[in-house]
Amino acid sequence: MEEIKIILNSWQFNLSMSLILLVIFMQSYKLAVKEVDKDGVATIILQVIAGISVLLLLPFFPFIIPDNTGAYLFILLAIIFYALNDRIQTTVRKNLDVSVYSIMDQLARVFLIIYGIVIFREVIVASKLIGGGLILAANVILFYRKGKIKINKYVLLNVVATFLFATATVIDIDISKQFNLPFYIMVTLIIPALIIYIFERHSAKEIMEEYNSKRKNYYLITGISWGALIFFIIRAFQTSEVVFIAPLLATSVLLNVLVASILHKERTNLARKIIAAVVVILGVFIMTY
Repeated sequence: MEEIKIILNSWQFNLSMSLILLVIFMQSYKLAVKEVDKDGVATIILQVIAGISVLLLLPFFPFIIPDNTGAYLFILLAIIFYALNDRIQTTVRKNLDVSVYSIMDQLARVFLIIYGIVIFREVIVASKLIGGGLILAANVILFYRKGKIKINKYVLLNVVATFLFATATVIDIDISKQFNLPFYIMVTLIIPALIIYIFERHSAKEIMEEYNSKRKNYYLITGISWGALIFFIIRAFQTSEVVFIAPLLATSVLLNVLVASILHKERTNLARKIIAAVVVILGVFIMTY
């Protein structure tokens, strides 16, 4: 037990696991949902698997929860935004290339910069503006065709999803430190699943039928990697400096572009995607220094 705790406190281990899981999660999510008929059902299945599986890590941390109601109100508000993001991202991931989604996912950092300046009155730092500008530029590179930026409704939905995720992150910033971490992650996955279940009026029968479909193994891989991914990313930032971890995590964008070109045969405009991924990594690097 003590040896495992030592490993879980190592930034090298947490960072390595984060990168591996970022690739597994991104690639397997596409395999899990690309042929589903009911996106909401698929989302619920993945959330529940992720939420339950991450509890395996619960014994390695002291069980703590906040003793003030304010923390619970903030996390409840954040959960609503997480639920919306999770639900939208399934539809987006089903219809966009993994490589495209991976690059666009970094837009959340741009929204966080905007929130920092507008809401938290943070000092405007040139490096953040340049880094954010490069991330935006990478997305322009991705969709620029013959003098025009060509996008579809799924690209727009993805922008909405990244905004929702950034909003949730702003609301519950630092709240995870007040909880047993695996328990906190479970709550932010299971409750959104319940919200989707209630508002989209899915039945337990159709959820079980979909879970037991030919996509079952993909659901398990994606769900387990999702919960673990959130855990290891948070631990990576908790055990080292943001300026060190963030740029290294951003390299997963390029990794996902390359893996998707092999696994999903996403070779259309591959050179353009690689350039965009490199620009994103450079943007994150500049932003965090």
